[in-house]
Amino acid sequence: MSPPAPSIREQLRVWVAIGSQSVGGGSSTLYLMRQRLVDRGRWLTTAAFVQDWTISKLTPGMTIVALAALLGRRTDGLRGAAISVGGLLIPAGVITALMTGGYGLIRDQPLAQAALLGMGSVTIGMTIGVNSNLARTAVRPGRRGLIDVCLVAIAVVVGLLEPEAPIPVIVGSLVVGALLLRYDAPTSDADTVDRE
Repeated sequence: MSPPAPSIREQLRVWVAIGSQSVGGGSSTLYLMRQRLVDRGRWLTTAAFVQDWTISKLTPGMTIVALAALLGRRTDGLRGAAISVGGLLIPAGVITALMTGGYGLIRDQPLAQAALLGMGSVTIGMTIGVNSNLARTAVRPGRRGLIDVCLVAIAVVVGLLEPEAPIPVIVGSLVVGALLLRYDAPTSDADTVDRE
């Protein structure tokens, strides 16, 4: 039996916090989602989070919105999906509109241009850091872990050599996973919440 879902108020509080603090793009949003839902709130297990993150990467469009919907649904069904997507997008949309208007006033200033050049490097670093952290938690022990590491390495090499080929990499990993890991499918424990 799974534990009760967090209250609507608590879900709104967490998702609005994520939506209003996720400066820097998908990496910071991913970090905040994991921190608030897995590490702090214990609404989800790490395995469930990584599973939904993986599924969201298979969807076209904005994967972070797909991830929010999947995590919200896992937490509190369709109501949770609506709360998570609304809580993520509404504050972020308002802040983005205000910042866009403000940037229009200062975009020709040398200081503003220099600041944006520095942000590019920070964004790349955040992306590498967050994805490395998720990769470490996704790698399992033993033979499964070796297969995980090989798949990560192949994806990195293909991504560096042919960045326009994400679909063949994803399909290839699905085939390899199905063939090599079919007996290692996660149990229903991945769907439950670790609240002790």
